[in-house]
Parts: sequence; C-alpha cells; structure tokens
Amino acid sequence: MTVTIFTRAIVPQELQQKWLQHLRDFDVANPGCHFEVMIDAPDASFVEVMESMRVEPELTLTEYFRRKR
Repeated sequence: MTVTIFTRAIVPQELQQKWLQHLRDFDVANPGCHFEVMIDAPDASFVEVMESMRVEPELTLTEYFRRKR
C-alpha cells in the first residue's frame, strides 16, 4: 500500500538547504519514495532558487522535472 503525505514546511532561509537535504537523505535511504518539492520565493530569481535546492547526491535537471512514478 502506498500513502501520500502532504507536508508544508515554513523554515527560515538559513535552514532551507538543511531541510531539503533531510528529505533527500530519506529519499536515498528508502528506494521507492518520491518527493515533489515546491518553493515559494517571490523575491528570488530562478537561479537563486535552483542554487538553494542543492542536495547530495545531486539531482540532474531532468530529475527536477521528471521522476519515475
């Protein structure tokens, strides 16, 4: 059985990358999980948003937009 859990995280900007890394670590440790992350940053450019979403291991640009379901 698969469930969908909706989470809305409101974090200070300085913790944004740490939160995203936490999600990525869970994703890597648990194959079959799929996360869709949206960031609301009206004062940031697209490049700034993409830079702020860097995680290890990195995702390719294609993986940002297309993942196996």
